[in-house]
Amino acid sequence: MATDPEMLTQLARLLAEDLPASASGDEVQRAVEQRFDRLVDGLISETAASDDVFDRASALEFLEARLSDLHAWLTDEQTSRLRQALQGKVEAW
Repeated sequence: MATDPEMLTQLARLLAEDLPASASGDEVQRAVEQRFDRLVDGLISETAASDDVFDRASALEFLEARLSDLHAWLTDEQTSRLRQALQGKVEAW
């Protein structure tokens, strides 16, 4: 399980969830399930606000980098669902 406190802080911010630095992987994964839509919206908002994003392709690249960063805290299934949800939002732009 991941131990990167910075990434945990970022994930907690995206979820709007108070996750302590000592949160277990199971606790984080439960929070992701409970606030999955909020995580999708938060990542899309970050993407839209990024100076590095100027089209759909760059948005997807940005999101892949974020997923790579967050993946250690998520199950493979959560990462897959998140990727699909994010791709759908970007394609709707």
